[in-house]
Amino acid sequence: MSRQHPSNNFDAVRVLAAGMVLCSHQFALSGREEPHPFGLLTLGTLGVLVFFAVSGYLVAQSWDRDPHVLRFVIKRFLRVWPGLVVVTVVAALLIGPLVTTSSPHDYFRSPLTWDYFAQLYLAVRLHLPGVFEHAPIPVVNGSLWTIPIEVRWYGILLLGGLCGLLHKRLRILLLVLVVLYAVYIYGVFDVQHNPLARVPLPDFGCEYGSYFCYGALLYQFRDGWRSWTGWLTGALAMGALLMIWLNHAYTALYLLLPWLVIRLGTASTPLLRRVGRFGDFSYGIYIYAFMMQQLTLSVMGANPPYWVGLTASAACTMICAALSWHLVERPALNLKRYLPGATLPAGDFMHQPQAVIVATDNVQIADPLAPASTGKST
Repeated sequence: MSRQHPSNNFDAVRVLAAGMVLCSHQFALSGREEPHPFGLLTLGTLGVLVFFAVSGYLVAQSWDRDPHVLRFVIKRFLRVWPGLVVVTVVAALLIGPLVTTSSPHDYFRSPLTWDYFAQLYLAVRLHLPGVFEHAPIPVVNGSLWTIPIEVRWYGILLLGGLCGLLHKRLRILLLVLVVLYAVYIYGVFDVQHNPLARVPLPDFGCEYGSYFCYGALLYQFRDGWRSWTGWLTGALAMGALLMIWLNHAYTALYLLLPWLVIRLGTASTPLLRRVGRFGDFSYGIYIYAFMMQQLTLSVMGANPPYWVGLTASAACTMICAALSWHLVERPALNLKRYLPGATLPAGDFMHQPQAVIVATDNVQIADPLAPASTGKST
């Protein structure tokens, strides 16, 4: 069956974000300092922020097109858990036994091995017995900790939908709530300067939700800002410059980055919109990259040149991502057509690129900025 492809750039945006995370982690996992293009923010953190902004926009779109609680929850489940299950099994039962310094008997008898499967109910575990224990960062898969945060915001969005906050009549109230939340994160809590927002403290990553909310807000007001993109870009850029002058670069980034990301994603650029024509590999890249980087670096021995290590780990990651999409993710997404009341057009279920960290519904629409009624249902 032919696979239809969306006429927007979201595939490219998500692959770019996943690539930023991969490139950033390659520095850290090979014992080098990660790039910090925005002060304390690494290149990888910037990629994750892009993911959350895109997720907010597209998950809000999914709810708007099909505001049904059960179907919404099942769609999110089908996007997140099948890939998470397989990458967890691969880590614990394939890669772990191959590279562990423990004996097979000790490895499989260790409570740490079986506790690793707690990731399947979003209790992220970072270690397996004797696995990558001599690496600069002795962690099996350090990217998965963002998935529980993402899922939490799916729940918050669902609650907002049930309360009517995602209805057009209440979107001004939604705007007020999102602005108040951003004021708290960047003003009251001051995520840029607050030491509680540093790794590995519990408040690290608390700003991710604000990007998710920003993306959802842009979807709710999509029929308003379409005619004012130039003015809004200028105003947000001026606000960002003011925040930089006031030593609040994180706030500046928050004002401008989600807007630019969603503008690029909703556009339809000839080359960018074809990035996902063979599948949506962004989730697979994200969940396999860290582990493949650890594996390739452990096999290559002495610290190789950055670009050599990056090329090898990226190649392994892409193979895993392609297999994940074609053998796990897409078959799971195909099950959406069996949901009660599902109205997927013929062939549309074959390619609904969704990225998780981001579990989203990027459907094919003629005009990405048109009201939801002009697009296909999800």
